[in-house]
Amino acid sequence: MKKLSAKDHDKLKYAIDLQKKDEDEKALSILYDLEKNNPNNTNVLGFIGLILAKVERRKESIPYLEKTLKLNSKYEHFHLSLYVSYAEIEEYEKAINILFNYLENNPADLFKDTLEELLDGLLNEYGTIYRDKIIFYAKKNDVYIPNKLII
Repeated sequence: MKKLSAKDHDKLKYAIDLQKKDEDEKALSILYDLEKNNPNNTNVLGFIGLILAKVERRKESIPYLEKTLKLNSKYEHFHLSLYVSYAEIEEYEKAINILFNYLENNPADLFKDTLEELLDGLLNEYGTIYRDKIIFYAKKNDVYIPNKLII
């Protein structure tokens, strides 16, 4: 990944600040402009994906987040956003694979809530084909497992 110039880094920071103020379209405009000269910068691509997901343009967010992950970003927020985007468009298999691939090599922080939700789903008979893996990753990340799920 090519590093951003000082000027582009300042633009990225400004876009992130705009996004924090919910000025998402302005932030996206800056980020799209940055992407032209920095097509493989994980921060630029990742933040485009995050903002698109935030404004519920999930299908548009996926290619940006996918490319970010292919460029080896380990930033959990990008993985979580891609997971949520796939789940929101009901591509559950892809969503769960994002989760498991991330947790295979990284500890959960943001994904702890996801694991708790999946454990609750198991109690209601949802996601049972992934039961063993959900419980495995919950244990690995010190997430409370309801007694009903412990065999």
